[in-house]
Amino acid sequence: MVTFSQQTTAPTATSASAASAKSGSKGGNKILPLVVVVAVIAVVAGGYWFFRGRGGGAVSSDYQAVFLTNGRTYYGKVASSGSSEVVLRDIYYMVATQPAADAEATPGARDVQYTLVKLGEEMRGPMDEMRINREHILYIESLREDGKVVQAIQQYKASLEGQP
Repeated sequence: MVTFSQQTTAPTATSASAASAKSGSKGGNKILPLVVVVAVIAVVAGGYWFFRGRGGGAVSSDYQAVFLTNGRTYYGKVASSGSSEVVLRDIYYMVATQPAADAEATPGARDVQYTLVKLGEEMRGPMDEMRINREHILYIESLREDGKVVQAIQQYKASLEGQP
């Protein structure tokens, strides 16, 4: 058989203030999680704003550069980004060409010329959409409006407007 003993005492001023302090601390505990949630939201929103290129003074375009593990780079608009693939549209890529060797040119001093090519102009006639496996993507960069690639894309599109 187990017996319990309990002592009862009359409440004193110190026990009443301790009870009110405990109930006050419970109210304070409700505010702390709210402050933490607001701080986390502020940090996430600030990070998003900063990393989207809005904080650097340069205006970013809708175009991104997608760098692949095989060394190729495609420029276009990321239409969707899932867990296993990235869909790229309005796609361009660079082709490097070297001018023919001149007898008067210094060996090794040839200038490489880069040409921006619109995907779909190839003989095989691919559609202007590419689904890229995420495992083959090194990284994706947002391109600035004043960058050479975006300017070349805009010039290409402007040249098409005059054609029937």
